[in-house]
Amino acid sequence: MYDVFLSFRGDDSRAKFISHLYSTLQNAGIYAFRDAEIQRGDRISISLLQAIGRSRISIVVLSINYANSRWCMLELEKIMESGRSSGLVVVPVFYEVDPSEVRHQAGQFGKALEDLISKISVDESTKSNWKRELFNIGGIAGFVLLDSRLFIYLFS
Repeated sequence: MYDVFLSFRGDDSRAKFISHLYSTLQNAGIYAFRDAEIQRGDRISISLLQAIGRSRISIVVLSINYANSRWCMLELEKIMESGRSSGLVVVPVFYEVDPSEVRHQAGQFGKALEDLISKISVDESTKSNWKRELFNIGGIAGFVLLDSRLFIYLFS
């Protein structure tokens, strides 16, 4: 149904990066899903989970505060699961965050995750899943955008 599903923390990247990426994809004839039309709430919506499952590629824009959003972490769980079970191609973009900080939940990125965990009720299984999926996506070849410069990140 969708060529690309975009996962991102709106406050960090919507105006500077996502709007440009989304427009570029649309102009190239690539049908991209972003969550602009979905009402936010405490629970991830069924339509959003379905959109992930109906996409061929997911671009996950990992920014400093990505892991501070329960919504983003639930999306990431579904994206990574779909990557393993149904062949969804997962492409990480490390937006103003180092891939090693995501992989090891260190620095400001790690602090954002710990802040989320401390402010909401998360069981040990969910916490462990989130940390595992962050570790996994931090090891996938992707793109690094630091100070508006693009680097290709290859994990070997």
